[in-house]
Amino acid sequence: MKKVLILSGPTHEYFDPVRFIGNASSGKMGKAIAEEALDRGADVTFISGPVPEPHLPNLERPVCRVTGAEEMLAAARDRFPAADLIIFAAAVADFQPLKKSTEKLPKAEKNLSIELQPTPDIAATLCACKRTDQKAVGFALQTHDGEVRAREKLVSKNLDGIVLNTPATLGAENGIFTWIDLKTVERWGPLTKAECAKRIFDMID
Repeated sequence: MKKVLILSGPTHEYFDPVRFIGNASSGKMGKAIAEEALDRGADVTFISGPVPEPHLPNLERPVCRVTGAEEMLAAARDRFPAADLIIFAAAVADFQPLKKSTEKLPKAEKNLSIELQPTPDIAATLCACKRTDQKAVGFALQTHDGEVRAREKLVSKNLDGIVLNTPATLGAENGIFTWIDLKTVERWGPLTKAECAKRIFDMID
């Protein structure tokens, strides 16, 4: 039985106890991928950022729930060696506050400056140690130069395939998807996320 590790949902990078930097990822794509993997008889391990309970798959083992990028990386690092296929469907926030306040920052009638630092690149970090018997698929959400930027990520992160999509996909039930690997580009066009998940497994199996 193939062991599949899926990273899903957003990350929230808090700068005080109630406010964070994040994005509108719903986790629906990750859930669709997990459900397709289960239908194909895979043993699924699922790591999710903060999403509503209905956006999580129903698995035999508990979902690993995390908040920030560093926590997601730590959880994935522990599970990465055992996986045959890793799918990086999480929309990890690109930046985190350099300092976090332990108290809620008061509202003030002036601008607030928060110094940011990059979050760890989870896919690049893990796939730097990817074995030849492992495969990894990522996602690239782009607003412009999509195929060029997605191919750059494919190579720099040592992925076997990458799925290009647009901001309109966030929180939606469908999107416009393109599959890119080192040999091919397949412009799938409009698909539901369940249909996209099927295409991914058809390409990688």
